[in-house]
Formats: sequence, C-alpha cells, structure tokens
Amino acid sequence: MITKTDDLLGTLIHDVAHLLRHEIDARLEPHNLTRVKWLALGIIAKKGPMTQSELAAEMELGVAPVGRLVDRLVKRDFVLRAQHPEDRRSYRLSLTDSAVELLQELDGTAAKLRQETLHPLNDAEVKSLNSGLLKLKKALKAQALAASAIVFLAAQKLTSSAHIFNDVVPII
Repeated sequence: MITKTDDLLGTLIHDVAHLLRHEIDARLEPHNLTRVKWLALGIIAKKGPMTQSELAAEMELGVAPVGRLVDRLVKRDFVLRAQHPEDRRSYRLSLTDSAVELLQELDGTAAKLRQETLHPLNDAEVKSLNSGLLKLKKALKAQALAASAIVFLAAQKLTSSAHIFNDVVPII
C-alpha cells in the first residue's frame, strides 16, 4: 500500500505540482484567468496564429477539451477565429488586442513565481531538477506510446481473427 509518508517520487511531484497550481491560480485570480487559459494565450503569442489542433498538440491535450477552451477564450474576446486560407474545415487562432494587453500586464509573473519557488535551490540543483524531470517525462511518454501501440496491435489482431472466425463459423 502507498501512503504519503512513503515519500515516493510520484507523491512528491504531485504535492509540489498541486501547491504550484494553487499559487499560480492565486496570482491569476485578479485577472479572472486560469493556468490553462494563460498557457494557451502564451503559446499563441509565442508561436503565432495556429489551428486548434496545433494548439492542442502544443498543450499536450486533446482536441475536444482545447476546443471548449478556445470557445471560452473567444467569448472572453482573447482569441479570434479566422477561416484557414488553405483548409475550409479549420480555423486559425490569433490573439486579440485585449489578450496582448493582458499578457503584457502579466509579463514577469512567471519569472517572479519561478524565482520565488526555486529560491531554496542553487543554479546547479535547478538545472539538475529540470534535466531529471524532462528525462522522466520523455520516458513516461515513451512508455505510454508503447502501451498504446500494444493495445492497437492487439485490437488489429483480434479484428483479423474475428474476420477469419466469421468466414468459418456462421454468426447466429
């Protein structure tokens, strides 16, 4: 059984992430903004106009949740949807002037939070922490991808087997 007192890496990462999310939310609350909205606006600001699918990939989220997020950003007058010039089925997302102003107002918030959060660590520890967490993320994503591939291949094999079985034995 796992308990919080086991000091497992996953528990520590969860606790730190939870506390950090609350701190970010507290700093964004006066602006009526959430972390996810701030992230989406920041990505669009940095990368320029993009499709909803491209935004979803950058955020490492599904297209449907990002679609609902974009709907809220459009409603708040932070994002414009314009018909994609090469694909009638998709739209290009860009920032409105009010979003640019908000991001300018929030400029420095992330750096200040980073400094306040990481102050107990020296530069070498921060570098090592970042490097280690990136390696863990990469390894975990590779494991998830491998697991998805195994499930996909198993489903393909079952589908193939079902066709063979259906050809031999009539289905009632």
